Amino acid sequence: MKKLKTILLAYTLSSLATTATVFFTLRILAQTPALRVIGQEAAVANTTNVPVWAGRFTAIDFSQTNEIITYILIADPSRTVYNTDALLSSNQAKTVFLKVIKPLRFPGATSTKITNLSIKTRTPDGQQHFYTFNIVPGSGTPTDNGISITPEVEQTWVVGSNQVATLSDIERGLEIAIALGYTATNDPVVFKVREFLALARNTMPIPKAAQSVHLPLSVISSLGQLGLERSPIEAREVPSHQATSNANPERLKSHSIYKNNMGK
Repeated sequence: MKKLKTILLAYTLSSLATTATVFFTLRILAQTPALRVIGQEAAVANTTNVPVWAGRFTAIDFSQTNEIITYILIADPSRTVYNTDALLSSNQAKTVFLKVIKPLRFPGATSTKITNLSIKTRTPDGQQHFYTFNIVPGSGTPTDNGISITPEVEQTWVVGSNQVATLSDIERGLEIAIALGYTATNDPVVFKVREFLALARNTMPIPKAAQSVHLPLSVISSLGQLGLERSPIEAREVPSHQATSNANPERLKSHSIYKNNMGK
């Protein structure tokens, strides 16, 4: 009888642990932003990494810029396939959906884990744009459901000593922080930064966007400074009429987004 009680207790604890794990996972997934917002100019000028996860679709959407997709090329289709929301020949396709598949073998073709995707679009006034993306296998909890290309919003934030960071600089700083292992992709601060960028790119002033997601301005300043330091473009000078902030990259050491060896 005692042995039976022990077995039942162990089973109950195991069930509770499983339930807690599932609940925690669902809670994280509920925080996943719908789409990561990227400005049109930044998307054209840079190759954007697009994480993809097994069993999930990843979207690249041009609805906000009203661009029509005219051509798509994926270098290695053995691991990822794509579809569009309308036939390309209809001149109505505005969204590409990527989906991971089990690896296939094509005679004579080469394969790689990280392949690239090229998309050509046309604007309503006839301008053509060419976008390039890296399709990167995602690991861990999904961070978003894809990318939304939006009209560029020129908002800037003063960081460091007479340096101005754009939203793209701040986003680059976040990507660098993740790539260098300063923070995990599922860190709550990462989700806040992505939400902040989405709001700021939709014309909400930077201070208000940061306040709405409870993100310290010191984090934004430090990410912007990191993005500028790693950028091949020289730091932009602050206009004489624009006030400087008290941004200090060392402040991020107190946040979970950076390890203690930040800046060393």
